[in-house]
Amino acid sequence: MKKLVTIIFLIPFCINAQTAFISGNDTICDNEGFVNILVSFNGTSPFTFVYALNGQNQPSITTTINPYLISTKKEGTYTLKSFSVASGAGTTSGSAILTVNPAPIAIINTANDTIKSIYPILQFNSFSEGNIISQYWNYGDNTMSESIDNPIHTFPRDTSGVGIPSTYQVSLIVIDDNSCSDTTYKNIFVISDFWFYIPNSFTPDNDQINDKFCIQYNGIRESTFTFYVINRQGEIVFETNNPQSLNCSLNNGWDGKDINNKNLMSDTYVYELYFQDFEGWKHTKHGTINLVR
Repeated sequence: MKKLVTIIFLIPFCINAQTAFISGNDTICDNEGFVNILVSFNGTSPFTFVYALNGQNQPSITTTINPYLISTKKEGTYTLKSFSVASGAGTTSGSAILTVNPAPIAIINTANDTIKSIYPILQFNSFSEGNIISQYWNYGDNTMSESIDNPIHTFPRDTSGVGIPSTYQVSLIVIDDNSCSDTTYKNIFVISDFWFYIPNSFTPDNDQINDKFCIQYNGIRESTFTFYVINRQGEIVFETNNPQSLNCSLNNGWDGKDINNKNLMSDTYVYELYFQDFEGWKHTKHGTINLVR
């Protein structure tokens, strides 16, 4: 009589396998912030793991957070070397790669950083480092930004006459061939300076061309202003204490009439001008005016 023999094959079956997986693939610039490498777990917390950067083991980490974020900006390959939970060791898989590109360095160069209001023009040069493919200049004075090499910019003239410098923060953004960027800033100071423009002739003949004697100025104390026109006999034929009444920019000026509002004849007249600049220094100017009808 034959016996029936039953053979039972035992097939291993893993229930609730303990696994850890690391992932990530990022490229950043070295002047940017941190990125996150993701470590995901399958199992019961707490989780303990060790990861390696370029084959070099890092300190062990124990956490209940799933997934866990490794915040880093170190370039290289990240792998898991070990993983365990309270019940024992688990398995690891995956890898993460972080590439860090060197960023350019933005550098602004100028001949100086302080310019006078009478000629508020300055050239800028980029001495930036890196393989720069584009650049953007902003002058801090509400004008349009520019994307050009070695720009020359005219800043607003200071017409306040109070002697306080105007400060403009100029910025330069540079971008390289890896799309990395850098920004730098430079303060430019526009200082007041007193100056006068006084013409030597005018033609008050009502032809709408040079009909008024007018002046332009900057940086004076208007309350100290006195202006005289004197004829050949030494008589004052015109005077004013208000520089605004002679201001060309306001379309004002002397119309060639004397203090009695009568037209003066064509002749050469002498003027005397007294004022203080914004620092309080006293100034006197003399010259001639040709009145031509």
